[in-house]
Amino acid sequence: MQDSELDGVIDLIGDARIVAIGENNHHIHEFGVIRHRLLRRLRAKGFSTLGFESGFAEGAKVDAWLRGGAGDVAEIGRDGFTFGLGDSPEMHEMLSWLRSQDIRYSGLDVPGSGGSPLNALAAIDSPLARQAIEATAPYSALNSALVPYDKLSETATAVLTELRDSLDDPREIHLATGALRLDTYLKEIGAMMAGKPIAGASRDQYMAETVQYLDQGQKIVLMIHNGHLQRVPFQIMPGHTVPSAGSYLSERYGDEYFALALTGAGGTTTGLENDESARLGFRVYEQELGEPAEGSLEAELGAVDTVTDLKTSKATKIRHAHLWSEVEVSQAFDAAIQLANLRVSTAITAVNPSVRPSPPP
Repeated sequence: MQDSELDGVIDLIGDARIVAIGENNHHIHEFGVIRHRLLRRLRAKGFSTLGFESGFAEGAKVDAWLRGGAGDVAEIGRDGFTFGLGDSPEMHEMLSWLRSQDIRYSGLDVPGSGGSPLNALAAIDSPLARQAIEATAPYSALNSALVPYDKLSETATAVLTELRDSLDDPREIHLATGALRLDTYLKEIGAMMAGKPIAGASRDQYMAETVQYLDQGQKIVLMIHNGHLQRVPFQIMPGHTVPSAGSYLSERYGDEYFALALTGAGGTTTGLENDESARLGFRVYEQELGEPAEGSLEAELGAVDTVTDLKTSKATKIRHAHLWSEVEVSQAFDAAIQLANLRVSTAITAVNPSVRPSPPP
């Protein structure tokens, strides 16, 4: 994508103060590159905080490193990010550049790759935090797919609530809130697995709460999935939607919030499968993308690299990994970058070079 086209994105952003840059899936080379190029431009426009779709508790390691702390970039990428999102060469390049900049970093998300509150609770100096670690230990896991859902308990929820309500330090309160939101998120997943409707989306609620926690009037860049940043609720199944982080942020910030979707017409993307021998309990693999679905933004824009204002878009779906998310695109996003071809990051293909066929959309 040409520099002039990315400059056009900055023009579309205008005076927005909270700018969310999306992606339709994680571990995609082009998305990492485009996000970095946009971040450099936004830094020149006075943006001074980066919030990323990764654990808030873990993010303290990244922020300390960016301000001159010890360690190499691969170590910080591994230990300072959840869901393996700091492992790619694209992320390492962006982090290395950030270390030369006066930018504060924060994770936005619940702790422990969505499976364990330990990292959040261990950062709180309180006897109740130690009690909470013991109370949540029966269900804590590397990620949400491995959680023993029959071990979730009202006792753990009560201890987490008591901990949060006992604290005075704003950071510790937010850490405890993250552990509590994770507890609720796991209950939501358990309900969905049982075929029951849910009322909320606690991960998204926490990401929006983290933005508000960080906000002191400065300009903030967010890097989160398209489904999290969209301005309207996210459809998790036909006929059932839940609030997205972007729907909370849109309501709070209005035109100060800008939602930029990143998507692609073809190429390859990633999938996940459980692997308890892996560091985070899952393995990421590469798979082919199918043709754009009828009525999708990708079909509407065609197989080209392009930047578009979405006010007049008629699209009613957008890529979500190798599947499709039903949404009125013009209502969900302010603008989009479409890339003709996507490639999975070499951080993934080096581990698993085989390409798996994707299921039909």
